[in-house]
Amino acid sequence: MENQFSGKKPEDILTNDDLLESFNRCSESEIEKTKELQETRIIYNSIQSHNKRLKKKEKISLEYRITNSILKYKKNRLLLWLSASAATILLVMSIFIFLQESENDITKFANNIETGPATSNTRLILNGKKEILIGSKESKIEYANSGKEIKIDASKKIKQTLEQDIPVFNTIIVPYGKRTQITLSDSSTIWLNSGSKLIYPAHFSKSKREVYLEGEGMFEVTHNKKAPFHVITRDIEIKVLGTVFNISAYIDDKHSTTVLESGSVELKYKSNALLKQSKVDMIPGTKAVYNPETKVVEQTKVDTQDYTCWREGYIILHNESLQDITKKLSRYYNVPITFKNDRIKTKTFSGRLDLKNSALIVLQIIAETTNFSLITNDDQIIIN
Repeated sequence: MENQFSGKKPEDILTNDDLLESFNRCSESEIEKTKELQETRIIYNSIQSHNKRLKKKEKISLEYRITNSILKYKKNRLLLWLSASAATILLVMSIFIFLQESENDITKFANNIETGPATSNTRLILNGKKEILIGSKESKIEYANSGKEIKIDASKKIKQTLEQDIPVFNTIIVPYGKRTQITLSDSSTIWLNSGSKLIYPAHFSKSKREVYLEGEGMFEVTHNKKAPFHVITRDIEIKVLGTVFNISAYIDDKHSTTVLESGSVELKYKSNALLKQSKVDMIPGTKAVYNPETKVVEQTKVDTQDYTCWREGYIILHNESLQDITKKLSRYYNVPITFKNDRIKTKTFSGRLDLKNSALIVLQIIAETTNFSLITNDDQIIIN
């Protein structure tokens, strides 16, 4: 173990996935043997819990905690070697703060926007202020190339004032039970599934195109070599030039899933190293699943239609648990689905479900092949 860390500085360990994983397995006695590992522990303990995008107040708090950690160790007979390693600590801290400060504008907007209480209508929020309610179940929003004119469901038109070189971010919030198709100012089209939120510029700049997604969306991106298209979620970032892909990144799901239908994408994600991101390239016909706990991406070959067919009004299942199926159906129909007996949650089902039918009819189809019955009570479905 000691040989692995020989000659390694704290910043070397903290920015290397393999070294950091080995460090996390070190016992207390092993760490106490070298001052480099002791320094690494101080810095790691101070910032590990803040390995996320931080707001200004949190950054100040982070700096305060690191300073306090140093003072404690100075008082604990570590004054000499802490003084010698001050440059190292400041370097790592500076890198960490710099990465947080480099947070892009759209992510800052997403982290700070107040969207108010949820409603049964799809909501279009212009520049975080003006709100437009859309009542249709399958709505359609289309932007003009200038970004100043917006058409809603082919019958309503609104105008938005934009100032040159000042980004204006709009937000579309799709509640459970509804879906939205939106065409952005660059002609890229996005299909948003139930329970999703998309933040995007009313008009893209010449050098970059960025959107922020919570939930699930299928993207058909217009090719522009000079301005790559980026989809940012809480865990991953997808960079594309022009392609078709699906992203599922619901807040209440354990994993984020990206499925590439055509073209090529670069997927960036938070790795085990504290101060860097890792990235993988995807090819058509593959699915990438990111686990935020292990910070690992797994890629597999798939039939992409299984993950994009929700746009056409049906879903295809392959040995999927009843618990996962009902979670999807509850979002799609906005109907609470509960289990009277938890044991049945793990039962699996394969087949094609037509979502044009009601939630009750879809579940009855599954019930024909599985040993359970359905009870409807107060606008909810109970699986017995």
